[in-house]
Amino acid sequence: MWQWLLVAGLVLPASLLALAVDDTTGAQTDGGQSPTLSFCQLRFYEEDDGRLLCNWAVNFNFACFVSYPSNKVIQAGAKISEPEVVGECDNGEAVIKLFHY
Repeated sequence: MWQWLLVAGLVLPASLLALAVDDTTGAQTDGGQSPTLSFCQLRFYEEDDGRLLCNWAVNFNFACFVSYPSNKVIQAGAKISEPEVVGECDNGEAVIKLFHY
C-alpha cells in the first residue's frame, strides 16, 4: 500500500513538470493565431468597410451547400492571400479560397 503512495508521490510531480516544460515549440508568446483556409462562393464575396463577407465554409463541399451569406466576418487586415478560384459547384457557381488569420 505504501509503495503505491510513494510511486504516486514521485511520478505525479514529475509528470506535471514534464507537461510544463515544452522544448519542442520554444518560448511561448502571447497573441497570434494560426493561419486558416476558408472557402466560399464567389458570388457572395464582398469587401465592405474593412470586412470580408461571404458564405464562409471550412471546405470546398460546404461552400457549395451553404447558399446564403453567413454571419462570419473576416477582417480585411487578416487576409494573407488574395481570393483564388479553386473550382465550381455542381450548379456552376465558382468557389474561392482565402488564406487568412
